[in-house]
Amino acid sequence: MIYPFLFFGLVLLFLIATWRNPRRAIFLLFACLPAYLLRLDVFGMPTTLLEWMLGMAMLAWLTDPVRQKIDGSFLRGWRLPLFLFFLASLVGFFVAPDKLVALGIWKAYVIEPVFFFLLVRISLRWYDDAQTVVMALGCGAAVVAAFAIFQSVTGLGIPIPWDVERRVTSVYPYPNAVGLYVGPIILLGLAALSRGVKERIPSRIFFWILVLGLCVAAVIFSQTEAVWGAVPAAVLVLMIGLFPRLRLLAVPLALAGILVMLAVPALRTKALLHDYSGEVRRKQWTETAEMLKDRWAFGAGLSGYPAVMAAYHVFPEIEIFQYPHNIFLNIWSEFGLLGFLVLAMLTWRVLRLYRKADRERSPMLWLTFGCVAALVEMFLHGFVDVPYFKNDLALLTWGIFALLSWSATGRFGEPEKREGGTIFAS
Repeated sequence: MIYPFLFFGLVLLFLIATWRNPRRAIFLLFACLPAYLLRLDVFGMPTTLLEWMLGMAMLAWLTDPVRQKIDGSFLRGWRLPLFLFFLASLVGFFVAPDKLVALGIWKAYVIEPVFFFLLVRISLRWYDDAQTVVMALGCGAAVVAAFAIFQSVTGLGIPIPWDVERRVTSVYPYPNAVGLYVGPIILLGLAALSRGVKERIPSRIFFWILVLGLCVAAVIFSQTEAVWGAVPAAVLVLMIGLFPRLRLLAVPLALAGILVMLAVPALRTKALLHDYSGEVRRKQWTETAEMLKDRWAFGAGLSGYPAVMAAYHVFPEIEIFQYPHNIFLNIWSEFGLLGFLVLAMLTWRVLRLYRKADRERSPMLWLTFGCVAALVEMFLHGFVDVPYFKNDLALLTWGIFALLSWSATGRFGEPEKREGGTIFAS
């Protein structure tokens, strides 16, 4: 009986802290993305603390006394991808074998992330909001990473069966969730660190060195091996964006990385998916391919993969997972072929914004390239995992889209033009 009071007590505290202050609500949301793990049934309907916080953030925007009139120009280039994303999700809902479960997935992975995208895009105004919002992400990642390190040192709190290998899970139920969450934030943190070094701000430099150290340690202790390859590749993209002189070295560096990977037997085994986890993935993809031959147009529907795959499961030594663990198969299974069109349009939009920022070399360049590098990391990680279909990752993805759009095309004032200078300023 105490848990519901604690749950709604946290909701009330968030409401008090963010009342009529949408920017503060955005900062706290970015810091508290893992709050979806706190769940509750309200009148028989499952809900999470994260979605209550998102609702309070929308209320904060609606009651903001200095709320500006929405200028629809910020949606230029996003309207069609958003419409097709919504349409693909409707197709996935109607194809899904369990409509009630699909409705929950539709709410958590489509509606709420898109609302978050819009809320972030219309709420951030000032130049120094960029540092604050990324630092908020860093704070959340630091807490998750610190708990993961505590688990590694003490062995406490690691759930079965991960305790046998001592693979840390932090606040999550499985180890890979740690890497999925902190991986993109490492890239944004590196971008923010580069800006802090350029501006010679010791507090920011110290903050990001600490956060990045914690995150790297957490990724190592969680043994999220896909991040070990995705992060260095995305770091190369970030360095090329921020330091144009390195572009001539991009191809040699990439080739050197590939050669090292192929030359070291352990790395080659991992890269070619010849280890145990790689074998599991390949068997899973073989089964998924057979299913998609029969459902090539619409896939299995939202959250329909486990139920549909039961008829195609020919490898009893592996379980039927919730998703195919490949970014293309994930999208195809959940959204059908229309999902590929959405992915292509979003990719094209990201590339356009990258080129625009690179051409203009704006003061927000570090954030633009940080967002692009974070998305590259998520994309590469997605070749063997599920970097979107989780409550925190869905909001993180669309939050990064919003930050990318704002940093590349938005209007923002200088820090000294803002009243106050902290996360708690009005």
